Amino acid sequence: MRAGEIASNVMKPLNSNGTGEQAIVAMHEYNLNQMPVTDGGNYFGIISLEEITSLKHLNDPIIQIHTSLKRPFVLESSHLFDVMKAALEFNVKIIPVLSDQTNEYMGVISAESCLKAFSELNSIVDEGGIIEVSVPINNFALNEIIRIVENNDVRVLACYTNIDHKNGKVEITIKTNSNDLAAVIAAFERHGLEIKDFFHEQEYTENLKDRYDALMRFINV
Repeated sequence: MRAGEIASNVMKPLNSNGTGEQAIVAMHEYNLNQMPVTDGGNYFGIISLEEITSLKHLNDPIIQIHTSLKRPFVLESSHLFDVMKAALEFNVKIIPVLSDQTNEYMGVISAESCLKAFSELNSIVDEGGIIEVSVPINNFALNEIIRIVENNDVRVLACYTNIDHKNGKVEITIKTNSNDLAAVIAAFERHGLEIKDFFHEQEYTENLKDRYDALMRFINV
Protein backbone atom coordinates (compact mmCIF):
# COMPACT_ATOMS: atom_id res chain seq x y z
CA MET A 1 0.00 0.00 0.00
CA ARG A 2 1.46 3.34 -1.10
CA ALA A 3 1.21 6.72 0.61
CA GLY A 4 -0.63 8.32 -2.30
CA GLU A 5 -3.49 5.84 -1.89
CA ILE A 6 -4.30 6.88 1.67
CA ALA A 7 -3.30 10.57 1.66
CA SER A 8 -6.10 13.07 2.25
CA ASN A 9 -6.33 16.69 1.10
CA VAL A 10 -9.48 17.46 3.10
CA MET A 11 -7.43 19.36 5.68
CA LYS A 12 -6.08 22.55 4.14
CA PRO A 13 -2.47 23.31 5.12
CA LEU A 14 -1.50 26.55 6.82
CA ASN A 15 -0.11 29.29 4.63
CA SER A 16 3.39 30.39 5.60
CA ASN A 17 2.25 34.03 5.46
CA GLY A 18 -0.72 33.35 7.72
CA THR A 19 -0.71 34.57 11.29
CA GLY A 20 -0.33 32.61 14.48
CA GLU A 21 -3.91 33.48 15.36
CA GLN A 22 -5.17 32.00 12.08
CA ALA A 23 -3.13 28.87 12.74
CA ILE A 24 -4.71 28.43 16.17
CA VAL A 25 -8.19 28.82 14.70
CA ALA A 26 -7.42 26.19 12.03
CA MET A 27 -6.04 23.77 14.61
CA HIS A 28 -9.17 24.19 16.69
CA GLU A 29 -11.32 23.56 13.59
CA TYR A 30 -9.50 20.32 12.72
CA ASN A 31 -8.98 19.33 16.37
CA LEU A 32 -5.21 19.07 15.90
CA ASN A 33 -2.11 20.45 17.62
CA GLN A 34 0.11 19.97 14.55
CA MET A 35 -0.45 21.16 10.98
CA PRO A 36 1.56 21.32 7.75
CA VAL A 37 2.78 24.69 6.46
CA THR A 38 2.98 25.45 2.71
CA ASP A 39 3.33 28.37 0.33
CA GLY A 40 2.15 28.02 -3.23
CA GLY A 41 2.53 24.24 -3.13
CA ASN A 42 5.96 24.37 -1.50
CA TYR A 43 6.10 22.40 1.72
CA PHE A 44 7.90 24.07 4.65
CA GLY A 45 7.28 21.65 7.49
CA ILE A 46 4.95 20.92 10.40
CA ILE A 47 4.17 23.54 12.99
CA SER A 48 2.91 22.72 16.46
CA LEU A 49 0.67 24.67 18.80
CA GLU A 50 3.64 25.09 21.12
CA GLU A 51 5.69 26.69 18.34
CA ILE A 52 2.87 29.06 17.47
CA THR A 53 2.65 30.29 21.03
CA SER A 54 6.38 31.04 20.88
CA LEU A 55 5.66 33.90 18.48
CA LYS A 56 6.04 37.30 20.11
CA HIS A 57 2.67 38.33 18.74
CA LEU A 58 -0.05 36.04 17.42
CA ASN A 59 -0.58 38.39 14.46
CA ASP A 60 2.99 37.74 13.28
CA PRO A 61 3.31 35.48 10.19
CA ILE A 62 4.28 31.90 10.99
CA ILE A 63 6.95 32.04 8.29
CA GLN A 64 9.09 33.77 10.93
CA ILE A 65 9.76 30.40 12.55
CA HIS A 66 9.52 28.09 9.51
CA THR A 67 13.29 27.51 9.38
CA SER A 68 13.13 25.64 12.70
CA LEU A 69 10.13 23.47 11.82
CA LYS A 70 10.28 19.69 11.67
CA ARG A 71 10.09 18.58 8.05
CA PRO A 72 8.81 15.01 7.94
CA PHE A 73 7.34 13.84 4.65
CA VAL A 74 7.05 10.88 2.31
CA LEU A 75 6.63 10.73 -1.44
CA GLU A 76 3.35 9.49 -2.91
CA SER A 77 5.05 6.28 -4.06
CA SER A 78 6.37 5.50 -0.55
CA HIS A 79 5.21 2.35 1.20
CA LEU A 80 3.00 2.47 4.27
CA PHE A 81 5.94 1.28 6.37
CA ASP A 82 7.88 4.41 5.32
CA VAL A 83 5.00 6.53 6.59
CA MET A 84 5.10 4.80 9.98
CA LYS A 85 8.88 5.14 10.13
CA ALA A 86 8.72 8.89 9.46
CA ALA A 87 6.02 9.37 12.10
CA LEU A 88 8.13 7.57 14.70
CA GLU A 89 11.38 9.32 13.78
CA PHE A 90 9.86 12.81 13.97
CA ASN A 91 7.33 12.03 16.72
CA VAL A 92 4.39 13.50 14.80
CA LYS A 93 0.77 12.44 14.28
CA ILE A 94 0.49 13.56 10.66
CA ILE A 95 2.82 12.91 7.73
CA PRO A 96 2.66 15.17 4.65
CA VAL A 97 2.77 13.47 1.25
CA LEU A 98 4.65 15.10 -1.63
CA SER A 99 4.44 14.50 -5.37
CA ASP A 100 7.02 12.14 -6.87
CA GLN A 101 7.53 14.41 -9.87
CA THR A 102 7.35 17.95 -8.46
CA ASN A 103 7.77 17.54 -4.68
CA GLU A 104 4.65 19.64 -4.28
CA TYR A 105 2.40 19.13 -1.27
CA MET A 106 -0.43 16.66 -1.98
CA GLY A 107 -2.03 15.99 1.41
CA VAL A 108 -1.43 14.29 4.73
CA ILE A 109 -1.74 10.88 6.30
CA SER A 110 -3.11 10.96 9.84
CA ALA A 111 -2.40 8.49 12.61
CA GLU A 112 -5.95 7.19 12.27
CA SER A 113 -5.78 6.55 8.51
CA CYS A 114 -2.31 5.02 8.88
CA LEU A 115 -3.54 2.61 11.57
CA LYS A 116 -6.60 1.64 9.53
CA ALA A 117 -4.45 0.98 6.47
CA PHE A 118 -2.01 -1.07 8.54
CA SER A 119 -4.82 -3.19 9.97
CA GLU A 120 -6.13 -3.92 6.47
CA LEU A 121 -2.65 -4.67 5.16
CA ASN A 122 -1.86 -7.09 7.96
CA SER A 123 -5.25 -8.74 8.55
CA ILE A 124 -5.22 -7.59 12.17
CA VAL A 125 -9.00 -7.70 12.60
CA ASP A 126 -9.58 -10.80 10.46
CA GLU A 127 -10.61 -13.90 12.38
CA GLY A 128 -7.80 -16.37 13.01
CA GLY A 129 -5.27 -17.57 15.52
CA ILE A 130 -1.87 -16.16 16.42
CA ILE A 131 1.28 -18.09 17.28
CA GLU A 132 4.50 -16.66 18.71
CA VAL A 133 7.62 -18.79 18.25
CA SER A 134 11.32 -18.29 18.91
CA VAL A 135 14.32 -19.74 17.08
CA PRO A 136 18.08 -19.18 17.25
CA ILE A 137 19.22 -16.56 14.74
CA ASN A 138 21.48 -19.08 13.00
CA ASN A 139 18.53 -21.44 12.44
CA PHE A 140 16.04 -18.81 11.29
CA ALA A 141 14.42 -19.58 7.94
CA LEU A 142 11.07 -17.87 7.42
CA ASN A 143 10.15 -19.97 4.40
CA GLU A 144 10.56 -23.13 6.51
CA ILE A 145 8.29 -21.75 9.26
CA ILE A 146 5.62 -20.82 6.74
CA ARG A 147 5.94 -24.25 5.11
CA ILE A 148 5.27 -25.95 8.46
CA VAL A 149 2.12 -23.88 8.95
CA GLU A 150 0.78 -24.45 5.45
CA ASN A 151 1.52 -28.18 5.56
CA ASN A 152 -1.13 -28.35 8.27
CA ASP A 153 -3.82 -26.77 6.08
CA VAL A 154 -3.46 -23.35 7.75
CA ARG A 155 -2.73 -20.17 5.80
CA VAL A 156 -0.40 -17.38 6.99
CA LEU A 157 -2.12 -13.98 6.79
CA ALA A 158 0.72 -11.89 8.28
CA CYS A 159 4.10 -12.39 9.86
CA TYR A 160 6.24 -10.16 12.10
CA THR A 161 9.79 -10.68 13.33
CA ASN A 162 11.76 -9.22 16.21
CA ILE A 163 15.49 -9.91 16.63
CA ASP A 164 16.62 -10.44 20.21
CA HIS A 165 20.35 -9.80 19.83
CA LYS A 166 21.00 -10.26 23.54
CA ASN A 167 19.83 -13.88 23.50
CA GLY A 168 20.70 -14.58 19.87
CA LYS A 169 17.13 -15.41 18.88
CA VAL A 170 14.47 -14.34 16.43
CA GLU A 171 10.91 -14.03 17.74
CA ILE A 172 8.26 -14.58 15.08
CA THR A 173 4.58 -13.66 15.42
CA ILE A 174 2.35 -15.42 12.89
CA LYS A 175 -1.26 -14.44 12.19
CA THR A 176 -3.20 -17.30 10.59
CA ASN A 177 -6.64 -17.84 9.11
CA SER A 178 -7.55 -20.61 11.57
CA ASN A 179 -8.48 -20.73 15.24
CA ASP A 180 -7.55 -24.43 15.42
CA LEU A 181 -3.78 -24.34 15.89
CA ALA A 182 -3.21 -27.64 17.68
CA ALA A 183 -1.68 -29.37 14.65
CA VAL A 184 0.56 -26.39 13.85
CA ILE A 185 1.79 -26.15 17.44
CA ALA A 186 2.57 -29.86 17.51
CA ALA A 187 4.46 -29.56 14.22
CA PHE A 188 6.50 -26.61 15.52
CA GLU A 189 7.42 -28.59 18.62
CA ARG A 190 8.51 -31.58 16.50
CA HIS A 191 10.81 -29.26 14.56
CA GLY A 192 12.31 -27.90 17.77
CA LEU A 193 10.77 -24.41 17.66
CA GLU A 194 10.07 -22.78 21.01
CA ILE A 195 6.40 -21.84 21.41
CA LYS A 196 6.33 -18.48 23.18
CA ASP A 197 2.55 -18.06 23.20
CA PHE A 198 -0.56 -18.74 21.17
CA PHE A 199 -4.10 -17.44 20.89
CA HIS A 200 -6.67 -19.52 19.10
CA GLU A 201 -9.99 -19.14 20.87
CA GLN A 202 -12.95 -17.39 19.27
CA GLU A 203 -13.22 -15.18 22.34
CA TYR A 204 -9.73 -13.84 21.71
CA THR A 205 -10.61 -12.83 18.15
CA GLU A 206 -13.74 -11.04 19.32
CA ASN A 207 -11.78 -9.30 22.08
CA LEU A 208 -9.15 -8.19 19.56
CA LYS A 209 -11.83 -6.69 17.34
CA ASP A 210 -13.40 -4.92 20.32
CA ARG A 211 -10.03 -3.44 21.31
CA TYR A 212 -9.40 -2.31 17.74
CA ASP A 213 -12.82 -0.65 17.51
CA ALA A 214 -12.22 1.05 20.87
CA LEU A 215 -8.87 2.35 19.65
CA MET A 216 -10.52 3.77 16.52
CA ARG A 217 -13.12 5.54 18.65
CA PHE A 218 -10.37 6.96 20.88
CA ILE A 219 -8.45 8.34 17.87
CA ASN A 220 -11.62 9.93 16.51
CA VAL A 221 -12.28 11.83 19.77
